[in-house]
Amino acid sequence: MSDVREDTKFVREPHQPIPTYVLSGFLGSGKTTLLLELLRFARARKIKAAVLMNEFGDISIDGELLTGEGFSVMELSDGCICCQIGEDFVQAFTEVASRGPEVIFVEATGLADPVDLIDQATMPHLLAMVQIAKLVTVADPQNFPRLSQVLKAIVKRQTQFADVVVISKADEATPESLAAIRQYVTEQNPHAPIFMAQNGHVPGDDEFHWLFTEEASAVREAKRAAMRAGMDALSDEAYRAHRDFHTLSCNLTRPLNRPKFEYLMRHLPPEVLRAKGFVRFADDPDLWVTMYVNGDFYLRQAKLEPAPPEHLVFIGAALDHAAIAASITECEAGRRKLTVV
Repeated sequence: MSDVREDTKFVREPHQPIPTYVLSGFLGSGKTTLLLELLRFARARKIKAAVLMNEFGDISIDGELLTGEGFSVMELSDGCICCQIGEDFVQAFTEVASRGPEVIFVEATGLADPVDLIDQATMPHLLAMVQIAKLVTVADPQNFPRLSQVLKAIVKRQTQFADVVVISKADEATPESLAAIRQYVTEQNPHAPIFMAQNGHVPGDDEFHWLFTEEASAVREAKRAAMRAGMDALSDEAYRAHRDFHTLSCNLTRPLNRPKFEYLMRHLPPEVLRAKGFVRFADDPDLWVTMYVNGDFYLRQAKLEPAPPEHLVFIGAALDHAAIAASITECEAGRRKLTVV
């Protein structure tokens, strides 16, 4: 245990800034899966970790997942960490750092521009408290081709400004899709090492050396400066595309008919890029977590304490709120109008 803490530099002097790892990447790329494994790693080694999580919407499904696993999370919801709730992020970051953790993990919404995020995290009064040790971009090879076109500029910047790129769900991807995403990353960011991950783990590295191995700050900042210098400014059109995304949150009031719900989730309109939440089904006492991204849908049992309420969140552009809400109502086993927020 002591070797791990020494290797990963979590033991620090009181005056030293707290190492902070920022997880970026597009919607549904696997950021929360990676974060959960990092937190389990820290808990097993008695490393005091803090989490700051940003959800694009008024309900934090991922925050509820982590809380149900026994982790303490500070959440920033209903906006993007880099623009719409920037001041709140700085305030929350300051509060988290003041608690004296040994390491901080920040999970940004998939719509966040990492350049703006780093600017927020390096405000003068924060510099003495925290240090952005690494910015990790997580990419899902199966869904990357389409999603990288929806917010092309943001995804490009998330890749370009990464210190490390993690290709998630590598065991589920085809050799062709893996080769394509590796080529894209290498073209956009030749400085960033690329790691293949399965369920939040890089095979053969249970100690997360790929993340926690330190790099000289001068070298790290020189790379970031070089990448920033080569970036194009985001156009007004790119920022509009960013801000045109919104969410629909549905609080469920009845258990659902499972076959109807699964059919609905497998046939969501193309405007819905991401959906997630917690549901219960008729004649089944268990709580289920559901995830959807770009046509991929899955359900799994959720053993969480405390159990979160049943609700769903949909993310996309030009969402038809009334149609989606009506479709969910049709899935209820014993219909009653649901609450849309």
